[in-house]
Amino acid sequence: MDVVLIVITLLIGVIGGFIAGLVGIGGAIIIYPMIILIPPLFGLEGFTAYTASGLTSAQVFFSTLSGTNRARKRPFFNLRLVGYMGVGMIVGSIIGAIISQHFTEQMINYVYIAVSILAIMLMIWKVKPTISASIRVHWSMAIVGVFIGLISGVIGAGGAFIIIPILLTVYKLPMNTVVTNSIVIAFISSIGAFVMKLFQGFVPLEHAIWMVIGSLVMAPIGMKVGEKVPDAVQKAIIIILIAIAIIQLLT
Repeated sequence: MDVVLIVITLLIGVIGGFIAGLVGIGGAIIIYPMIILIPPLFGLEGFTAYTASGLTSAQVFFSTLSGTNRARKRPFFNLRLVGYMGVGMIVGSIIGAIISQHFTEQMINYVYIAVSILAIMLMIWKVKPTISASIRVHWSMAIVGVFIGLISGVIGAGGAFIIIPILLTVYKLPMNTVVTNSIVIAFISSIGAFVMKLFQGFVPLEHAIWMVIGSLVMAPIGMKVGEKVPDAVQKAIIIILIAIAIIQLLT
């Protein structure tokens, strides 16, 4: 395996892991385009959209697993919220991973771009979150989880980059609650996507292992930093990362 490619995949994992911990997402929103765009910049053969989605699913699975262990101990963790959305998302992600085999690479990229634009619109939409200590969990969260899971399964993501804006704008949950629980929900969702991508042969382990190592090292660090970052800054970081990824994939 090329040493340069090892360094690149490790670096991608480091960045994705830090972002996952910082803003409560699995890192897919920035990992997916980086996997596709960075290797060719160094004269290396680029990954296909199928392999990129597989590597993304591996990175998201392990980075959210690391974040989940810490999130469960935080006061904002809500088991019912995680249960409703998590079950829906794992079902949707398995179905999404299966149907993604019938998508062209361009179609997979278009799904990523379309969902990313939706995520930005929801994040910009100003909604006053509830300040109640009691978080209302609604059955509709399971239905929403299925649809998010479908999209997540296609691009190999945990779906936190769309879970966050939906919980903030539609259900008006506080940012601390959203960030804490979204990474746990994303982990549950990533189980289905990762297992299916692995079974389909879209997860080259020789590349995935370095990405995973970088993620596992940096996710806890990102979470510690995130505890000191204001809500508005966390939201701005997510929006900027999504916008950059969209622009790069369209150019």
